[in-house]
Amino acid sequence: MIDRLDPLATGDDDFDIPFRPWKNHPAAGVDFPDISITTVDATLTRRMVDELAQRVPAKVEVLAGIDIGGLGLAGALACRSGLGFFDIRKVDSLRNGVMRSIMANYELGEGVVISKGARLAGRHVAIVDDCLISGGTALAAARLIRRLGGHCDTALFVFDIEGMGGRERLAGGGITAEVLRTVPRIAPEGEGA
Repeated sequence: MIDRLDPLATGDDDFDIPFRPWKNHPAAGVDFPDISITTVDATLTRRMVDELAQRVPAKVEVLAGIDIGGLGLAGALACRSGLGFFDIRKVDSLRNGVMRSIMANYELGEGVVISKGARLAGRHVAIVDDCLISGGTALAAARLIRRLGGHCDTALFVFDIEGMGGRERLAGGGITAEVLRTVPRIAPEGEGA
């Protein structure tokens, strides 16, 4: 990994979101755009959250942050927008006694879970995560939310990795993907670790 910012993210306006590419992660030939370097800068974080807030449909009452990159973003976005939020966790990160329900998702091992405290029946929920890759995790989260009585047809992401099919997969599941920036599948040579 590198400790400098890489302004490779492109979008519809002048706001570049710096990131650090993780070479060949989560698979060979894919470089994951890590925003942790950016999120330590309050000005950039505020602007990123403001841009996400503009994409939250008015009907949304609760945000669901996907473990791990979406958790902090969902909390910040919920605070900024006056919404509630909860976490979507990996199966192994919660004890059975606190899990409400499980949805299989083989991108994150055994699947995704929601803790028992989340009241979702009849509520409109938007998913939040840092990066859209294949869409499998967000789709599993949406299916779980729906199984628990919530309405979920929107997912918000900072990044979408080009050519991975995530937007199409989510669209096939009835979910609109709102993305701030699209990044290349492979960062240029010399970037990342």
